[in-house]
Amino acid sequence: MTPRQRRKNIEALGKAANAPRKSWLGKSILLTNIQSAWVKSLLTTWGDDISGGTAPRLPRGHACWDVLKGGRWSDKALSRFTAALEQARGEGFRGPQALNRAHTILWPKPVNSIIDVAVHDDDVDFIEQSVLAALDVNDPVYVVGLQYYTTRKKISDITKELQVIAPWLSDWEARRRVRWCLDIFRAKVFLTARQLLSDGS
Repeated sequence: MTPRQRRKNIEALGKAANAPRKSWLGKSILLTNIQSAWVKSLLTTWGDDISGGTAPRLPRGHACWDVLKGGRWSDKALSRFTAALEQARGEGFRGPQALNRAHTILWPKPVNSIIDVAVHDDDVDFIEQSVLAALDVNDPVYVVGLQYYTTRKKISDITKELQVIAPWLSDWEARRRVRWCLDIFRAKVFLTARQLLSDGS
């Protein structure tokens, strides 16, 4: 992390520390259990892929996400996709390979050409596009979400960072602010992903 990135990170965490309530950090919706599991699985896979980077890459396309357009945005479809992704991760796949394996589980067909491989590999790019469209890179919600999913920091680690910046916060108060950020992060990414797919249909 460069000094400038570190400074922006501290500023963003300072804003999160000073949030008097969740709504101050941004508008959020309550996701269903299935929606929440789906977006968490995808964000974990995205984090696996860009882990070690300082920021998301610029996204390309998302042709393979056509499978979730229209009527396929049901809880049943999201649940099936989440289960396939968890199975792939359980088999040891990470990042784009986990998404490729999940596609194979759900829609078994041979990948015969370089074009087919490219279509499968754009999953992570689509998640990045959703993250970047949902949040500003200086938003505390973005900074906390990026740390949590791409560096594998635990909530307790980010809580401690928050308390270093804002020592007046108790452990419970700091942890609550981290959870607020993660809830809003997931909700905004979910809504943006759904909107991007809807616009592309």
